[in-house]
Amino acid sequence: MAARKGTGKGDDPGARIEALMREIRRHDVLYYQQDAPVLADAEYDALYRELQQLEAAHPELARDDSPTRMVPGAPVSGLESVAHRTPMLSLSNTYNREEVVAWRDSLAEYLGMDETERESLRFTVEPKLDGVAIELVYEGGELRRAITRGDGKAGDDVTHVVRTIRGLPHRLDPGTLASGKKGAADERRASGEQGAAGEVVAVPELLEVRGEVIMTRKAFARLNERRAQAGEELFINPRNTASGTLKSLDPAVAQQRPLTVVLYGLGVVEGFPHDGQAHAMQRLAALGLATGAETRIVGDLAAVLAHHDDLLARRDDLPVEVDGTVIKVDSATLQKRLGVRSRSPRWAIAFKFPARTGTSVVKEIQVLVGRTGALTPRAVVEPVHVSGVTIEYVSLHNRDEIERLGVKVGDRVVIERAGDVIPHIVGVSESGSGAAFVMPDRCPVCATPVAEVEGEVVVRCPNLSCPAVLKRRIEHYVARGALDVDGMGSKLVEQLVDGGLVTSLADLYALDVDALAALPRMGAQSAGNVVAGIEASKTRPFARWLYGLGIRHVGEHVAEVVAEHWGSVEALRGATQEALEGVAEIGPVVAEGLAAWLADADEQAVVDRMLAAGLAPAEPVTPSAADGVLAGRTFLFTGSLQHMSRREAREKVKAAGGKLLSGVSKNLDVLVVGDKPGSKLKKAQELGVEVLPEDAFLALLDAG
Repeated sequence: MAARKGTGKGDDPGARIEALMREIRRHDVLYYQQDAPVLADAEYDALYRELQQLEAAHPELARDDSPTRMVPGAPVSGLESVAHRTPMLSLSNTYNREEVVAWRDSLAEYLGMDETERESLRFTVEPKLDGVAIELVYEGGELRRAITRGDGKAGDDVTHVVRTIRGLPHRLDPGTLASGKKGAADERRASGEQGAAGEVVAVPELLEVRGEVIMTRKAFARLNERRAQAGEELFINPRNTASGTLKSLDPAVAQQRPLTVVLYGLGVVEGFPHDGQAHAMQRLAALGLATGAETRIVGDLAAVLAHHDDLLARRDDLPVEVDGTVIKVDSATLQKRLGVRSRSPRWAIAFKFPARTGTSVVKEIQVLVGRTGALTPRAVVEPVHVSGVTIEYVSLHNRDEIERLGVKVGDRVVIERAGDVIPHIVGVSESGSGAAFVMPDRCPVCATPVAEVEGEVVVRCPNLSCPAVLKRRIEHYVARGALDVDGMGSKLVEQLVDGGLVTSLADLYALDVDALAALPRMGAQSAGNVVAGIEASKTRPFARWLYGLGIRHVGEHVAEVVAEHWGSVEALRGATQEALEGVAEIGPVVAEGLAAWLADADEQAVVDRMLAAGLAPAEPVTPSAADGVLAGRTFLFTGSLQHMSRREAREKVKAAGGKLLSGVSKNLDVLVVGDKPGSKLKKAQELGVEVLPEDAFLALLDAG
């Protein structure tokens, strides 16, 4: 691979270990920080395994900051308060252009500039991230402390959590400045205040660098998807999730949540010369620290405001939640002359985007029952239009969230919707006369007493025969990602359960055409299609059947790991919890959930009935890369596919011996395009990657 150029396996072990660590860190930043991976998972894993093997063979060369040793330690007993050497100030802010211009003019007046000098003032602009402020302290290049903003004078020591963040270096290495970026950087002008490409950046004796801990939208969506698959409570939004994770006392919890650090400022530094904001950010990037994917520009106020408008227009398409821009005087000399006010620097201002909230009145608070029995309250509100969407229902998540907000029927509430995040209630703007909400102590559907699990805020209905639980379980079981039974929509599921035709998942395999055809709005042909779909589900892959069962904490990936390890239903049923925990990627929580399912007599009775009805999940087949028609080639898909789902397309590639990549790079052999392909197509064409329409891809498979 090109990534390994100059670091071949013939190098001495020490040099190879150093090269591998640098390469793995670079890909961690691309994947976790910039959401722009260039290696397939298998290629990354190969680098990682090689590093592990070299460290095992040469333990004297293994470093504490190696990517292989970035594992969580023991939980801490509490968060220690640590003073900042210099206060972490907040920013003054505005919502209109006139005040930004007035701010610029006030700076010029403070500095005694004439009109020409005022117009020549140079600024940087960067996204205002919606995250949690953090200060990282590097001493002699080693990460010593990570401290939250707190009250600005002192914050909480969260080093134990921050050390688990992938892509964040524990030790800084010298670097060189890269050349400037293009695109938005067309506004960038050559200046003696900015570093020249190739400038060597030494590791400073002391570096206090400040920024934001965030979670990208994709990472947040993936996290919530995994939690939904495992029957766990969904998180509200990326910012709250990042904040709650930082406060966690157990680093093992933090390691499971994909946090990112983006840096944008300095505290106290020694041995870190710079001429201004842009130059400082270039130097931080050269040291391997992430300073954000959005290009910072340096220019006059007109250029800065144009970039603000551009970010505002693209706010829903940005990879992270952004609520405005931060405009800073670029020159370090001028920053020093301008100084600070009591709570904010005079040389910076936050230009906020328009708020994306609305207000409505809570008409009712319902309690929904999910497929794992979780009781989730939601508010029914008077319809309100927020960010292009009409909102009538807002999840209240759990009783702790309701108590925190103090929401009651009749309250006027503030509803926020940012990007693709689920709408949520920010707070109560006007209290109504309704009574305080009380979470029911019995299931609202089947009246079974609810169960509480120590350490969880969710209460659950433990009755697997509860109609609400059963309906949600069936919907999950027949969904496309699981057993994929055509025609089994939610309305049909409602009819089957309410009519008593299905009282467990096993009853699906006893349905016949006559019974289904007798249901309202269900003809003989539709009934036949459903029965055929149920019959076809008997031989779906073992992993998809296992995932479809809805076992707590068992999502799609875990189901694949389990299926590949045990291979069959019979083999899995003989597994112990200890054996489960011994498999890579299966932690104690997942193992406990699987062991509980295996020990549940009612659940195993359902499996027995399925097997007796002819269920025979297909055992995993690992195709030989040398045998398949796509052997030795890498593939990626973009656009909407017409003849198959994206999941089916990926399975076809793997079954034919091909490999999948997660992004366009020179390692990609073929890009398969559907309707409305995205930016991947342009990049692939620029790199000379072979581009195939969907029909041509299918023809290639048929040729084998």
